[in-house]
Amino acid sequence: MNGPATTTEPVEPPRAILQAFLTRHGLWPAGADRRGASAGEPGCIAPLAGGANNAVFRVDVPAGTFLLKQYFTHPADDRDRFAAETAFCCFAREHGIGAAPQLLASCAEQRLALFEFIAGRVVSAAEIDDGLIGQTVRFCRQLQDAQGAPAAEALPAAAESCFSIRQHLACVDRRIRRLQALDAESELQRDVRRFACEELAPCWEATQEQVLVQCRALGIAPQEELGAADRVLSPSDFGFHNALLDRRGQLRFFDFEYAGWDDPAKLVCDFFCQVEVPVPLALFPLFCHGIVSRLPEPERVRQRIDALFPVYRVKWCCIVLNEFLPLGQARRRFSAANQRPARQPELQFRKAQRLLNELRERPSATTAERPEERPEERREERREVRR
Repeated sequence: MNGPATTTEPVEPPRAILQAFLTRHGLWPAGADRRGASAGEPGCIAPLAGGANNAVFRVDVPAGTFLLKQYFTHPADDRDRFAAETAFCCFAREHGIGAAPQLLASCAEQRLALFEFIAGRVVSAAEIDDGLIGQTVRFCRQLQDAQGAPAAEALPAAAESCFSIRQHLACVDRRIRRLQALDAESELQRDVRRFACEELAPCWEATQEQVLVQCRALGIAPQEELGAADRVLSPSDFGFHNALLDRRGQLRFFDFEYAGWDDPAKLVCDFFCQVEVPVPLALFPLFCHGIVSRLPEPERVRQRIDALFPVYRVKWCCIVLNEFLPLGQARRRFSAANQRPARQPELQFRKAQRLLNELRERPSATTAERPEERPEERREERREVRR
């Protein structure tokens, strides 16, 4: 077999690729083409809104309803999104972790994967409470319980995985530099580049200095990497933006193309810094405790989280500006089959400005409060684990 094509566009008409794949797996009659079918009717392949990196489709056939995903690949992007997600989902299912979707079929050459279709609704920020946090903690703990299995060793490092403080800082530094080097073809692009150079970069320099001072005070060597026992299997890009709530009130999680081994501090920081469905900081102690409590040195991990949280707030200022970078634009073009409403660059720029202003106004989030100081949260966590 030839290797996967490195292109930002499907190499054939997308429908022909999808139909051929489904035919090979006995889900689509050879030669059939029902372009006029509507969602829910047998023979329909309908693009789904939501994803910004890959092309995602709902497939309705006599055998049922499925989700079909076509993964983005590009010479400038060394992430194997297809391999990461399919390996993670297989591992989760093999170890009885039902919150992840079941992988039904895949083709590495064409970067296609067929999953069960998850019926559910999106979660709003207003309804996130202790119970939903308990479900997310349970999912992460199930992964922690399984990560000692021999098969876990074959799973890759997560996208942008970091195992030392220096690596965390270097990751954000690269993102800042890419924005500073942005080609300024329009007034808006010039504003973004100016923002990166004159506002974001100085704030980042101060943040780095703050982190290194805090590390010295805590006795954390910035260059020292976490040992294997202190790492976790992370869903990565983890949050309620990649979850659905089913009719039984159970969360189902998806989009694991960045998943793999990572620093637990990055998992916690990303969970609270992602911007699509913000998680109230009041729930930080409960989630943090759930993630770190089973690790060999939980207090040490809490200290890393406290030190790194401002770093990830800066990182997310950069992430929301991906729309202005060539690779980010290529991913959006590839996923255009999703009929996803186009993100307005002006709105993304204003969002980055708002995030930076919030960081300036409140440089450090309150992470010191522990569950042992919040007995009601500790009781809720015990009830959730028993469920």
